Amino acid sequence: MSATAAHDAPVPIDDTGELSRLRIRVDNLSRLIDVTSLISSNLDLDEVMNQVMELAKKVMDAEAASILLWSEEKQCLEFDLAVGEVGVEVLKTIQVKKGQGIAGTVMGTGEPLLVADAQNDPRFYSGADERTGFVTKSILAAPLIVSDRIVGVSEVLNHRDGHPFTEQDLELFAAFCRQVAIAVENARLHQVELRRHLIDQQMDLAASIQKSFLPLKLPQDEAGRFRLDAYTKSAQEVGGDLYYAHWLPDGRVGLCLGDVSGKGIPASLYMARVVSEFRLLSTAGSPANEVLDALNQDLSENKMRGMFVTFAYAIFDPESGELRIANAGQLPPICANLRGGASFVGEASGPPLGMIPRVRYREDVIQLKRGESVLLYSDGVGDARNFKGEDWGDVRLMEVAARPAALEEGLLHTVLKAVRKYSKGAAQTDDMTLVSVSWMGQG
Repeated sequence: MSATAAHDAPVPIDDTGELSRLRIRVDNLSRLIDVTSLISSNLDLDEVMNQVMELAKKVMDAEAASILLWSEEKQCLEFDLAVGEVGVEVLKTIQVKKGQGIAGTVMGTGEPLLVADAQNDPRFYSGADERTGFVTKSILAAPLIVSDRIVGVSEVLNHRDGHPFTEQDLELFAAFCRQVAIAVENARLHQVELRRHLIDQQMDLAASIQKSFLPLKLPQDEAGRFRLDAYTKSAQEVGGDLYYAHWLPDGRVGLCLGDVSGKGIPASLYMARVVSEFRLLSTAGSPANEVLDALNQDLSENKMRGMFVTFAYAIFDPESGELRIANAGQLPPICANLRGGASFVGEASGPPLGMIPRVRYREDVIQLKRGESVLLYSDGVGDARNFKGEDWGDVRLMEVAARPAALEEGLLHTVLKAVRKYSKGAAQTDDMTLVSVSWMGQG
């Protein structure tokens, strides 16, 4: 072979290193795809974090991995999960402030961080090692960022081959943590949605239970001597307003309306108690004021902190049109007639039930004339607001009650229609309950 030919021959290139690096990148890409797959297949927060941290430990070939989540309430990072050769339960007692240690530094800057020699880095916080017995040599730490908000920090500790982590490792881990952040946030949102759904179910059940304490149907008179109407609507899913009506042993009708202090679940629980005790105490047909005396005593002796109820109990005689009312702090009833006229009735009113023991309530006697109606109502009626935030008020209530109305529509429905028209487009701010009785006279 000539010298020229030898000089022109191609020189073989050793591409083993390049191929090795390419394989590593392909393998790392595959592992990142595994994380993406994990995100879309599991929404259990604890399971997601455990799986992604096991995967992080494997991807980075590390001895341990952890997730610290930021607590807005405590203003610190808390170990939520740790896998590997660390004391998990001990770590969960440690809190890391922003700027403290490697994780706190990353939380403060929002930038991933490589620490090749942790023991000689002034930023390293040794408290975790001291409490777990683990020896940290090298650290990769990256922020968990969701929608430009840092929700926590993830770390991997100590490369298994004994060498420090590299910048290439940091690049991969930062990409990994971007996926981890999405996984954690998706699982968190799912957990919040499940909790909200559970609360909705519980509130629906509570509303159903509360409704069961109200009468399934109102007393009706086949002889047509009277008409009884009732309506209630809570401002929330459940509330503290109540009403009840039932036949008494002597042929009269007992009807009540109450308004428990507060709203929501506590008020609804107290409401259920009040209705239950009222039904027990009123069944025998005792005078209205004596029923209130006993009911107040029971509620006062077994107080629920800060709870009381304004309450009115009326006993109606369908034969005579006589109405006997005892009032415990409830708004004064309104009496209206078909000719067009309305007035507040009843002067006897004592303190709300459940506040002062051994109160003696008085009884008002109202003699209804043919065609007259009496309305009991909670303060949610007068407090109904329009879209401008203006209350409906007692003046409008009396104006509507005084309108000549057809007996078929009834006082309650006349008032309710006017309230709805006034407050159309505005949110209900208070529980609203009305009960009315109209006397047509003897058949």
